[in-house]
Amino acid sequence: MFSPLENCLAARYLHIRTVIRKKKVYIAVTHTLGSLLPFVIIGSMLQAVSRSIFMQNGFFYSIYHIGEWLPAARSIGQVMNALSDITINFSLFLGAFLFAKYLARLYNLNDGIVGWVAMLAAMILQVNLLAGVSRINIGSSLTNNGGGVHNIFVGLLVGLAATQAYRGCAWIASHWQHAPATWQEETFVTRGLHAVFPVSVVLAVAVGLSLLISLTGQNGFAGLLLYSIALPRWAFSHAIVTIMLITLWNNVLNVVGLSGPLSPFSQLTVDSTQSSKNLTVALKTGSLNNLPYRVTFHTVYDVYGAMGGNGMTLALVVAIILLSRQPDRRKVGWWALFPTLMNFNDIALVGFPILFNPIYIVPYLLAPLVSMTVGWMPLHFGWVPPVVYNTFNTGPGFLTAFLGTNGNWAALLTSVLAFLAGLLVYVPFIRIDNLAWLQTLTGELPTQQQEEAKLSGEELIPARPHPAIKKTESY
Repeated sequence: MFSPLENCLAARYLHIRTVIRKKKVYIAVTHTLGSLLPFVIIGSMLQAVSRSIFMQNGFFYSIYHIGEWLPAARSIGQVMNALSDITINFSLFLGAFLFAKYLARLYNLNDGIVGWVAMLAAMILQVNLLAGVSRINIGSSLTNNGGGVHNIFVGLLVGLAATQAYRGCAWIASHWQHAPATWQEETFVTRGLHAVFPVSVVLAVAVGLSLLISLTGQNGFAGLLLYSIALPRWAFSHAIVTIMLITLWNNVLNVVGLSGPLSPFSQLTVDSTQSSKNLTVALKTGSLNNLPYRVTFHTVYDVYGAMGGNGMTLALVVAIILLSRQPDRRKVGWWALFPTLMNFNDIALVGFPILFNPIYIVPYLLAPLVSMTVGWMPLHFGWVPPVVYNTFNTGPGFLTAFLGTNGNWAALLTSVLAFLAGLLVYVPFIRIDNLAWLQTLTGELPTQQQEEAKLSGEELIPARPHPAIKKTESY
């Protein structure tokens, strides 16, 4: 049974979803995320396995001493990590290609050409052209700037701009280029020739912008965008209110596809001055009592607010597996479980999805704040010691406090309570999602928008004299 409040919230959510599903941009975004999902699943699995099992500082590598009985472990890890970079870190380029391709279909443009020109524009914008063509390294550029799922917004933005620019240039060219008199006269060649002008303009503009970005000293458009929204170092005060606010800002950026200032793999919080002083005192005294900084980003956010990655994603994955009535949600949850345990939440971001999804935005923002409050209270009152010892980046989040305090059971209990608190935040929203899904099955929602059907590539084109001819998917 659903409570009156849940029914009310479900009605509001359905109204919002009905409105936004009519927007071409949102339709293209959802289809882009769906097309990216297999690459993200493969890449996340490779990342989780390589960095936790075959890398020297990995969780399972250290526990089971894998390097001692498997000499090729690190080589295997490097190969798997390289393959994961190709899939995950190229999400920015793939996102630009797919988003432009789907938008082009909705605007009745040549989707293959528009997709490719958007992808090339994204590549041009992501490299430093002033460094010389022979030194351009797309892979290195993506590794430095975070070109993966966490910055998919950059790819979507480039895809949108490239599509609109191509559309405008194609409209201009149509007034002076010869157009075929009939549908039969329009061939792949003529369509390709008509695309020369808009493609040239889009790529020329991308080159010009890339040169301007190079003058700023930033590594590509993604680096410039992240630099423009970065918080100054002095903003990272270790007061609990500041920690909460920066966490909230970090996760707001995450749900729109941008990397925030906090990440379990950034070492920003672990290597802070406060964390270093805490470790020094603990090593000198042999005790975790009377540390100079009990409450820091590391002891609160990393330990209690980022289990499974930003947004307490591990709690969401577990809640989906246990409570969701939607088969596709549960399947994605099982795929995401192991990577999320190792603190890689890309599958959850794309597969549920969390990105641009109104049903998961609110709990994604609230769950870390609630979990951090649960962890902060015993820290503040001295009931549990703070984490000072280095732990594994790829270790399960709920074990970080236990391992980082050299096996303190009170810290482990606090972690479990923080995880359960985050889980409880997600529960009502999953119930609302279930209710919306049930209403969809019973036909209480409007039928799928006609615009979405265009993306299948199989609908008939009514404007043509021969309706049996179907639209091809790409050039």
